[in-house]
Amino acid sequence: MHPHLRREGGFSLIELVVVLGVVALLIAIAIPVYMGFQARSHDTVTRQHLVTAAKVEASFGADGEFSTDTGQLALLEPALDWTGIDPASIHVDVAEVVAGSGRNEQVLMYARSNSGTWHGIRLVAVGGLAGRHTCLGPDVTDVNDITSCVGTEW
Repeated sequence: MHPHLRREGGFSLIELVVVLGVVALLIAIAIPVYMGFQARSHDTVTRQHLVTAAKVEASFGADGEFSTDTGQLALLEPALDWTGIDPASIHVDVAEVVAGSGRNEQVLMYARSNSGTWHGIRLVAVGGLAGRHTCLGPDVTDVNDITSCVGTEW
């Protein structure tokens, strides 16, 4: 064999740099995708907690009688964090209950997702707005006003 055609084993520096560049590019694409997936996952869990809290409120009393007594709500659904003692959990806050016609006819609950987004859910028992309304935003002020939580944003 000719001495100039003989090749030593291993990769050249150019080949290693190209492979490292491709790996770096794949990582640069994968990290934002993963972070977005993680944020959507946190938001979904928060929404599920609020829907469960709404079901607890709806089953609390007859005829749409809502409650702010988190102790009694915790007895009905102990899996939810009604107190906010655990800072790592999703704390469901019963923000406001509006009375009407001798009973509590509206309730607003909200929670902060681990992604940082605030989610709110409003239940209205009677009237033109009767039903479930949702709201969300980057700040607590986007979800803690019962009159502004009238959409279906999530």
